[in-house]
Amino acid sequence: MNDRTFRLIKSGTHQQMVCFHHAGGTAEYFMPWKNGIADDTAVYAVQLPGHGSRIQEPLLHDLHQMADQIAAACSFLPARPTVFFGHSMGAALAFEVALRMQRQGKSIAALYVSGRLPPHKNTGTDFYRQSEETLLNKIISLQGADMDYRQPELKSLLVPIFRADFAAIETYQRRCEQRLNCPVIACIGETDSEVSVSDFRQWCQISNGTFELKMFSGGHFYLNDQRESLFDFLNQCLANKNQPVMNV
Repeated sequence: MNDRTFRLIKSGTHQQMVCFHHAGGTAEYFMPWKNGIADDTAVYAVQLPGHGSRIQEPLLHDLHQMADQIAAACSFLPARPTVFFGHSMGAALAFEVALRMQRQGKSIAALYVSGRLPPHKNTGTDFYRQSEETLLNKIISLQGADMDYRQPELKSLLVPIFRADFAAIETYQRRCEQRLNCPVIACIGETDSEVSVSDFRQWCQISNGTFELKMFSGGHFYLNDQRESLFDFLNQCLANKNQPVMNV
């Protein structure tokens, strides 16, 4: 596979997981998953234009345009059972790509969503329009102060990326009421400041398949601190032989 949309995190022969990162993230965010996901499962991570290894490409500001490009690139993926995992912005993006795949008769086996309002609910925020300082404060509140986002060189590189991604997710609106036909597994941190558990449960409305809610200790980025617990849960789900098998 040579399409630049996907980065291979780890190989596997039975099934594959495609991961969609948060706003401002890159495919490299999922590198630790190389040693966490079961040996029989390949892991790919989406690399959006203007991010990571695609830094020289123009940024996208529309989530539907992102989804169109990723869905088209899915033809480069091996034909085997496929699940999607999306965190925050990536959850909405994974849902939209899954819809496009289903319309093409190439349904995924399951959709894992994490830390994001369901598609029919809007954030009601417009950080992408705000000042650089306001946007940086929002980024730090979500991701912590481990990186010095105000360091001039880092700021000049990352602020346009965050602004584009925030524009994509904050202006995103679901265009149709079509439902998926696959199971939906929703993962959330118990103290996530971005979405309440009651709102998060409404992901059950986007599919005709089964729905499961899994809560983890932590906030919006629980998957950093609770990585091993998340891996254990995902591996249990991936090993479930009752999971429908459909190829991309």
